[in-house]
Amino acid sequence: MRPGFRFWTAVVLAAALSSGLAADATAETLRVGKAVPEAFSFVPLDIGMHKGIFAKYGIEIETSAFAGDARMQQAMASDSLDIALGSGPAMAFIVKGSPVRAIAVLGNAPLLLTLVVRPDSAVNTVAGLNGRRVSVSTVGSLTYWLVGETSRQKGWGPEGIVITPMGATSPRSRHSNATTPTAW
Repeated sequence: MRPGFRFWTAVVLAAALSSGLAADATAETLRVGKAVPEAFSFVPLDIGMHKGIFAKYGIEIETSAFAGDARMQQAMASDSLDIALGSGPAMAFIVKGSPVRAIAVLGNAPLLLTLVVRPDSAVNTVAGLNGRRVSVSTVGSLTYWLVGETSRQKGWGPEGIVITPMGATSPRSRHSNATTPTAW
């Protein structure tokens, strides 16, 4: 079992056990939100559901996917979720009064993100981004923050790279262990 998968299993099980969900033999539901429908960082949750790891401990996972961290924070504030999986910039919502706590980090550098340009583009280095438009998922997302931070670190200021939020992919409706994809 990969270390990251063990980490995810431990985080979800610890949260469930600390809230008393797995205290009896009947399956209890743990409502888990994902900031976006598809992110490699969230795959261990889906695999754990599909392979029955959580069910083995009497926990049924009900997942919801959102169109970004802001929508997921609204679900947390309305008590529609027990656990939220998002990106580092989502912790800024805590400072703004969101009733949540950050309890774990998924990784360090965002090595799973890539900036892609057309093959005929004149941009072939970071310096080539100065004055260019870069699309990101949503305002306040990790991609939004990374592009803005790149512009800041290069000394170009907040408008050195024009950031264009495109909107996250459409969120999927809620699903539980029984309806997870079977292509694993």
